[in-house]
Amino acid sequence: MKTLITANFQDESLARLRDGLGMDVEYMPIAERDGRLPEDEFREHLRDTNVLIVGYEGVPAELLDEAADLQLIACTRGGPDANVDIEAATDRGIPVLYAPGRNAVSVADFTWGQILSAMRNIAHAHHLLHTGTYTGDPQSDAAGGGSREDVTWGMGRDSPYVTLKGPELAGKTVGIAGMGAVGREVAKRARGFEVDLLGYDPYIDAKEMAQYDAEKVDLDDLLRRSDVVTVHVPVTDSTRGLIDANEFETMKESAYFINNARGAIINQEALLEQLRSGGIRGAALDVYDMEPIPDDHPLLDLDNVVTTPHLAGAAEEVIERHSKMLVDDIEAILNSEQPSHVANEEALS
Repeated sequence: MKTLITANFQDESLARLRDGLGMDVEYMPIAERDGRLPEDEFREHLRDTNVLIVGYEGVPAELLDEAADLQLIACTRGGPDANVDIEAATDRGIPVLYAPGRNAVSVADFTWGQILSAMRNIAHAHHLLHTGTYTGDPQSDAAGGGSREDVTWGMGRDSPYVTLKGPELAGKTVGIAGMGAVGREVAKRARGFEVDLLGYDPYIDAKEMAQYDAEKVDLDDLLRRSDVVTVHVPVTDSTRGLIDANEFETMKESAYFINNARGAIINQEALLEQLRSGGIRGAALDVYDMEPIPDDHPLLDLDNVVTTPHLAGAAEEVIERHSKMLVDDIEAILNSEQPSHVANEEALS
């Protein structure tokens, strides 16, 4: 059985496919290329492939028409419909496996890093040091005559101690929009910070929300009450533009906004206006309405925004996790057992 892998995959899982399941594996990880496979090249490699393990290459209906031997698709992403035509695969009797929650821990860790970085000016302070704003001639300070030597950058009005001061987390209210796999991991990590949690998710009831110490509220209430708003919803027809100008207007002037879900979920121009005008205090963004973000993008000129290049899910353990999840399900199918994560169960028959 020929297996084509265009995603990044763990060595141990590759060995399971080759040695344990006897597959003839062609491994072409995206990390060893400049980007997605060119369509013509991808089509050529698919010509006699039985199992496709894909990360970011597009798999539309017309490509499936040419892959006559394809029997199974496994997508390393949590949302396979981003690059695989699920309906077309189903029509052709091809099950589509996927890896929901593969990066939930990674994104949750990153989210708290974003929150702390935005509130306590960690990223901005790093930038100021590296660009020479707060560097200078070292000096020691005896702390006003005390017996213990104290070295400091200074305490005056222009010192970093004053200009970069930010709020503590303890006692603040954090609102999580979207309590799926990522939102729940974010909530778990909140306990150590002694914050109050609000949760918005129309698909989760108050009892389940309470298991994560979160009060179930509607979106307007969450935005109005939260000191930090962090978004963790997928892009769907109902969530596209979920946070628009009116929603940003609802937030506190002292609030921080975090988005590492998808750029399409928010009105980025409305966010920019609030950040410029002081409508909210700050933001941390890992995703944008254009990626890569242009070098002249106005977000990059703002000191109250932490910007990162879509890194939230880029932990080392994520590849290990999605590899094991997919191989487990591939093995289940080959053994005529029910896989744990299949996007189109009707195709299994």
